[in-house]
Amino acid sequence: PLPQTVTAVQLELRGLGERVSTVEQNQNAVSQGIQALGTRFAQAGATAGNLIEATAAIRTELTRAKEGLTELQTIAKARQESEQRTAESVRRLEAIIAGTQTKGVAGENILEAVFAKLPADWQVRNFRVGNKFVEFGLRLPNGLILPIDSKWAATGLLEEFMGSEDPGEQQKLKAQIEAAVLNKAREIKKYVDPGLTVNFGIVAVPDAVHELCSGVQATVFQQNVVLISYSMFIPYLLLVFQTVLKTSQNIDLEKVNHSLQSIEENVNWLQEELEGRFPRAITMLENSRKDISARISKIRSGLMGIQVSAGAPGPLAEPDSADEAVRTMSPGLTK
Repeated sequence: PLPQTVTAVQLELRGLGERVSTVEQNQNAVSQGIQALGTRFAQAGATAGNLIEATAAIRTELTRAKEGLTELQTIAKARQESEQRTAESVRRLEAIIAGTQTKGVAGENILEAVFAKLPADWQVRNFRVGNKFVEFGLRLPNGLILPIDSKWAATGLLEEFMGSEDPGEQQKLKAQIEAAVLNKAREIKKYVDPGLTVNFGIVAVPDAVHELCSGVQATVFQQNVVLISYSMFIPYLLLVFQTVLKTSQNIDLEKVNHSLQSIEENVNWLQEELEGRFPRAITMLENSRKDISARISKIRSGLMGIQVSAGAPGPLAEPDSADEAVRTMSPGLTK
């Protein structure tokens, strides 16, 4: 029949409309997804552009780093060459210090220049001990002087030793150099004065002499003399100065510690007094005050009885204290 057919067609049309609506919604969602995807593609393109720029910047930095590394290699090579030249100069300087008479004077001048770098109040020159003068002296924190002798006269022996190839001759020259060092130690020992200097002195010699005289170091030390090479001159002086400074500080700390112990003992005594005899004394004073008050009351009662017996017009004024009561009873004693 026709009505049923119409109804079916309407249902089909309604379902078709719903499907069309669903398709439109899906189409809109797809469009939005396509737009979002396009946005993401654009962002990815921008990110890719940034990555390309960053890659280019990294390549530029790597190029600069390579250039800097090349420059550092060049500088390192130049520095190595400079250090080699410096080492050669030092070796030549050592030869000068350990050489002939004229070169020995140069060595003394070098030591003089090094000593002059110390603080002015540390330096003592031509220090007099008795009727003798020592070339250098180091003023220490305790006020005493460390005598220093840097004159080396046996440069000829050292030059002969360095030029000789005969072991026997070298041994003979070495013994003579050691004897010269011992003589120098005996000389510096004369500059030691307990009232003016520390109990030892220093003999500064060229490094080559110091190496040759290792066998007499103990003998020199027994004479209260220290044998020092030119290269170790300043480090040893600084070590002595620092040691004396710390020793002086330790002495002061001991005095402070002794004073603190004395203070602690006195504080303990005061605490014992406050906890011991002092409270007992306060208790005794309190008991004495009570006894005196009782006595004053009795005295007042006696005085009132006397007034009543004598027909006095009124009572006596109450004394404020025991002392006032005593003065009332014995006015002659207070004059």
